Amino acid sequence: CYEKNLLDVAAAAGRTCVECGTDTTGMWFNCKDKPGTKFCVSCYQKNQLDVAAAAGTTCVKCATDTTIKWYSCKDEPGTKFCMSCYQKNLLDVAAAAGTTCEKCGTDTASRWYGWKGKPGTKICMSCYDKNRSEKKKAARAKET
Repeated sequence: CYEKNLLDVAAAAGRTCVECGTDTTGMWFNCKDKPGTKFCVSCYQKNQLDVAAAAGTTCVKCATDTTIKWYSCKDEPGTKFCMSCYQKNLLDVAAAAGTTCEKCGTDTASRWYGWKGKPGTKICMSCYDKNRSEKKKAARAKET
């Protein structure tokens, strides 16, 4: 319902994609080449791929030239990781550091958070989200 409302608002505002002409998309992006114009999600992602290909960007690990998002490589300045290799690299770094979740014991998370329950330890993103959700539910129950 919320997303449909966003689409209706965009259509009512007379917004159209500079590339394909659609007036329905979940999100709009500014066009850098033509100020005041917008891209729909699909055209923005295609444009990102085109820009990377035109710049000759390739992944330092797998040599692909197609990904929606590029990440800078800290080990080799001036080079980039594709999204897939970046996420694999996060897992490798965590494994090399011996990081395990204090709550569930997993060692294969790509995002880690410091755990206040035991200073100096980490919890995985999944446990962090569960913990946050439980705290919100408890707070709501307390209010009523």
